[in-house]
Amino acid sequence: MDTVKQVKLEKNTWQDERGWGIKPLDALGISDGFSGSMHLVSLKPGTVRGNHYHTNATEWIFVFGGKAKIVFKAAKAGSVHQIMVGDSEPALFEIPPDVEHAVVNTSVNDIYLTVIYDSHAPDTIHCPALSPIPTNNIK
Repeated sequence: MDTVKQVKLEKNTWQDERGWGIKPLDALGISDGFSGSMHLVSLKPGTVRGNHYHTNATEWIFVFGGKAKIVFKAAKAGSVHQIMVGDSEPALFEIPPDVEHAVVNTSVNDIYLTVIYDSHAPDTIHCPALSPIPTNNIK
């Protein structure tokens, strides 16, 4: 094939009040040959993705497009920690199993996350909110 083809994404995308998501490996039909899982999501200003952990997977989150806050703690123990992400450089985070985590968009624009797991079917255990949702402090 010597032309560019646009891949249909309808079956491999979703949307909710926080933004959109896509599983590009599934859309390309190569997820069966990949031992992990990957998806892309948008995150609207002032919204949160996460407040969960995985017992059977390491997760890598690549954050780009604006300011964010990564909030985390060891599952069911320890104190909450946070890392601020600036809007000038993308950031990549490795989250081991059993670490509760969330990403908060602290920007005025949508930000984007590429999420990769080392498991094709990571479990997701929801936990209490690690960080209050920002309201009027988004800058």
